[in-house]
Amino acid sequence: MAEKQKCLLIIDDEDDICQIVKEKFEQLGYKVLIAHTVLEGFQKIEKGAPDCVLLDICIPGGEGGLACLRGIRSYNHRNSHEQARIRSIPVIMLTGAGAVMQPLFAREEISGFIEKPFDLTNLQTKIEQVVWKR
Repeated sequence: MAEKQKCLLIIDDEDDICQIVKEKFEQLGYKVLIAHTVLEGFQKIEKGAPDCVLLDICIPGGEGGLACLRGIRSYNHRNSHEQARIRSIPVIMLTGAGAVMQPLFAREEISGFIEKPFDLTNLQTKIEQVVWKR
């Protein structure tokens, strides 16, 4: 029996980063969803059931990445299974200031972080560690 295709959701306002990551992970057999805003990201989380979210910490136009992360972790739904599913989605943060943010990340429920600019091989390793652990 074939294994279910894994789904990656990228929430980042930088389209070039989204497209590079999308191309790489589609070549690896992933379904890749892209959102450029927190609101669009939440809509895709509710519809798409991603296996991992790659979330930029700096998303302009309202709430940033940390607010989005906290929204995922405190998500409320009348269906307890749906609520638990969304709250448990692994989230990897994208940041340009990983060393500065590391103490904050340690307190948040993230699965890891990648510093920008990043190497696609390192990103692949990090994502596969969390996706295949589920």
